[in-house]
Amino acid sequence: MRFPSLFRLPRHQQFRIQPRYYDPVKEEIRERTERIKEQMEGSDTGEYHSTKINFKRKTKSAPATSMLQLGIAALLGLMVLGWLQFGNEVFYYILWIILPVYLLYRLKTLKRKR
Repeated sequence: MRFPSLFRLPRHQQFRIQPRYYDPVKEEIRERTERIKEQMEGSDTGEYHSTKINFKRKTKSAPATSMLQLGIAALLGLMVLGWLQFGNEVFYYILWIILPVYLLYRLKTLKRKR
């Protein structure tokens, strides 16, 4: 039970949406009947255009991405183990290994662009 008040409180606004219903069988029957009517009337030019809707997702598996993630995880794991074994010096060694590889890669990509 609500007590009387001097202030008017707003009511909740309701949003109603009517979902559309898609029946693939009914859609296919409608398309077939339209095509047959066009053929019977003689307006068919011999070209066939399919207007089917494909709801299947086209996804590609990306093994390169998973291998890259595995490589990064392995590198981070080795860095942690090296840090536990040798201390902060392992980061200097890794820098001296990674820096030349990175520079060679950059030079190779710059040569390809020319």
